[in-house]
Amino acid sequence: MPANLTPQYLDAELKFKQAKTPSEKIKALEVMMAVIPKHKGTEKLRAQLKSRMAKLKEELQRRPTLSKAEQAYNVKKEGAAQVVLVGLPNSGKSTLLVQLTHAPSEVGEYPFTTQRPIPGMMEFENLKIQLVDTPPIQLDHVEPGFPNLVRNADALLLVVDLLDDPVFQAEILLEELDRMKTKVEGFEPIGELPEGFTVKKGLWVGNKCDSREGLEGYRSLEGRFKTLYPMLPISAKEAMNLEALKRDLYPLLGIVRVYTKAPGKEPDLTEPVVLKKNSTIEDVALSVHKDFAAKLRYARVWGSGKFGGQMVKRDYRVSEGDVIELHI
Repeated sequence: MPANLTPQYLDAELKFKQAKTPSEKIKALEVMMAVIPKHKGTEKLRAQLKSRMAKLKEELQRRPTLSKAEQAYNVKKEGAAQVVLVGLPNSGKSTLLVQLTHAPSEVGEYPFTTQRPIPGMMEFENLKIQLVDTPPIQLDHVEPGFPNLVRNADALLLVVDLLDDPVFQAEILLEELDRMKTKVEGFEPIGELPEGFTVKKGLWVGNKCDSREGLEGYRSLEGRFKTLYPMLPISAKEAMNLEALKRDLYPLLGIVRVYTKAPGKEPDLTEPVVLKKNSTIEDVALSVHKDFAAKLRYARVWGSGKFGGQMVKRDYRVSEGDVIELHI
């Protein structure tokens, strides 16, 4: 008996083949299992899918043994995205974390105040974004676990002290991140990379701009890097430009906010559905429930469509601020 697999199944199967992590593969498998036709011709295939799912979940549960130093850098992601702060000693990262998140963090006018990663939650409009302060970068020494924390982040906040040769600091940060096999992407996409390297979006902030010397330092930083990376002058101590920092950081996170609504009802704009960029209507439905995705017939979209309430299929790519009405 032929399987007669649906286009929805084949699309999910393609996503499974393209997935790079166990979590992404499990997500695709959930869709495949939800939409596969239930008849005798698919019995063997359904059994194979269940077996794959079990193996992937077992793989997720297995965790390599970490040293105590590595465990300290194993910060669980929370909120809509995770942003890691990096900088040299006395750059002001800890003060910035306290101002943005009110998280308890030791702040001092001496180097190496922060001895371990410290997370906090920053509010931005109707989202919470996790910020993680880190021990200051040391020349030619990388703490175990630091590279993984940086590589797993959704974006980086690179903090330099405008009173202490900020151009040199920025160059050192780029060199040390390179040692961690991480490249910072700016306005231009990064081309082919050596094996094992990863790319992270980053926002450069020049801290301590609340003085003439600080502003002069920022001008030197701009002269070297403004055409390459997004950057902003701030004063963590005086809480200057922190709202602008949030606005500039959000587009670098690789996420979009959309809102769902029931037919005839208004959307709740205080509770966004947060998805990765280039997500589809099917991903929105899956975020509601995997069975909802399986039964989805079409959706109506307000926002980025050609007209309000435009009817779209499950492969339609959603955009920031879209309001979506799902129909099953």
